[in-house]
Amino acid sequence: MKIPFGKPNLGREEKKLVSKVLNSPILTHGNISKQFEEKFSKKFKIPYVTTVSSCTSALFLSYLAIGIKKNDEVIVPNQTHVSTVHACEILGAKPIFIDSDLSTGNIDIDRIEKKITKKTKAITIVHFLGKSVDMDKVLYLKKKYKLFLIEDCALSIGSKFKNKYVGSFGDFSCFSFYPTKHITTADGGMLCCKKMKDFNKVKLLKGFGVNKNFQERKIPGNYDVNIVGLNFRMDEIRSSLGLHQIDKLDRFIKLRKKNFLYLKHEL
Repeated sequence: MKIPFGKPNLGREEKKLVSKVLNSPILTHGNISKQFEEKFSKKFKIPYVTTVSSCTSALFLSYLAIGIKKNDEVIVPNQTHVSTVHACEILGAKPIFIDSDLSTGNIDIDRIEKKITKKTKAITIVHFLGKSVDMDKVLYLKKKYKLFLIEDCALSIGSKFKNKYVGSFGDFSCFSFYPTKHITTADGGMLCCKKMKDFNKVKLLKGFGVNKNFQERKIPGNYDVNIVGLNFRMDEIRSSLGLHQIDKLDRFIKLRKKNFLYLKHEL
């Protein structure tokens, strides 16, 4: 018997909306991406969110927005996906690995402070496999050393710490919608910001530095490129998947818990 590592659960609603998008003239810069962002923001009570092409691009944009550069140091857990680290290394920063706590798999918070130096610019924590990090301790270190805090929530959408959703604590938080995750858009992610100024910056960075999207241009072609940007946008096709997937998240989490308890009992 072969058990698949991950099996996306897509229904008729997603397929119907994808078909509608494919038959429309707008495949990117549309209202569906905006609707997905608004629904995500409302559900997780995070004020500023924007769709991106992947969780990796969300992490990279976060590091870019806070000005990570060569010789900076970023605190990271030693147990995570390579993208958590690659996203800062590509900017020239040095990842400072912290061992993991045996009981949770999360970063061992008690080991962080000894690794903080004058070069430390940020702490990136990963809520590993849905188990939230002790955010009280992390926020204490963030405040004490005046560091940026980035939450990697690729594996933890819907998780909470003290009845507050993960992703709502850091300066930036990054979510993944890869096919093996709780909800999927085939590929893609969400970047969330606590402050409006950071949100406005990452929106520019993710779309070539262009200051007005297609719908904001009263005159076609009337826009400015304010900063050097990249192309990390999510299209309308993937956003249409996310729009319905997020409505099913609570049910998906219940199913995952049921499967986990079954496997735990049998094994």
